[in-house]
Amino acid sequence: MQSQVLVPLDGSTYAEAILSHALFFALQTQSILTLLRVILPPGEPEYPAPYIPDDWYEGEVSWTNSYLTSLATRLQAQGARVQTQYLEGTFAGAVINSYAEQHADVQLIALATHGRGAGGRLLLGSVAQDVFASAPTSLLLLHPPKDEHIPPGPITHASYQTIVVPLDGIVSSERVLEQATTLAQASNASVLLVADPPPPLLEPEVRAHEEMKQADFLADQAERLRSSTSLTVQTAFTDGEPEAFIARLQGQDRHNLLIVTTRQQAEQKVMRFLHQSNVPVLFVAL
Repeated sequence: MQSQVLVPLDGSTYAEAILSHALFFALQTQSILTLLRVILPPGEPEYPAPYIPDDWYEGEVSWTNSYLTSLATRLQAQGARVQTQYLEGTFAGAVINSYAEQHADVQLIALATHGRGAGGRLLLGSVAQDVFASAPTSLLLLHPPKDEHIPPGPITHASYQTIVVPLDGIVSSERVLEQATTLAQASNASVLLVADPPPPLLEPEVRAHEEMKQADFLADQAERLRSSTSLTVQTAFTDGEPEAFIARLQGQDRHNLLIVTTRQQAEQKVMRFLHQSNVPVLFVAL
């Protein structure tokens, strides 16, 4: 059974910013790229609205099919196998997760988030938050800049120069490192293993001891990767400010970073700078 990369779209150019990244994963894993749009059922809205024509549902279906087919043609020009799908539902996030649950071959959900706030649900946007909360598989999220849009014509796949892997020594890292290694090899990228420094309120001696432990942990993980691959592997501390850390990396290769982590780590640190960094984050299913 050929695996799927599921790409939910809402018809906006903002949502389409995820396509180049989804295309990379589809080509790298030889997966089918499934373009999905969720539309309201024909019985919605439940209340009469004079500005909504009686045949709005037929028009919505026709527009959706045309829109998805157009994007599929542009993606197929890069050698991808693409299929399109529209589903009915009132809550898009639940529909997306339901599709993934019913199709065991969905290995990745790739989604652009519309979140605009500083935290909570607004950080991701309601649909992305719902998908993030209960997606049954790995999840790729991107909060693109407001002016981000894909140019007309064939859609080219993303490329990555640096795969950033936040590690804390507590959450299981084996699956994350395995995925990061595969992606780095596929894109000829380097790997950067990072960790937050110990809290500054610790006693100096304790802080120094904890920092040495973290440094040794990063060094051990880096050496393991170097010894088993030909990858360039580096380590770094975030200085406790992940936003500033990612901003410095972006100054070197702004559009060529990919963060690989888990939802467990996202709850603690990664989600703090997803919204501000505009860097795609792959949440690996453990």
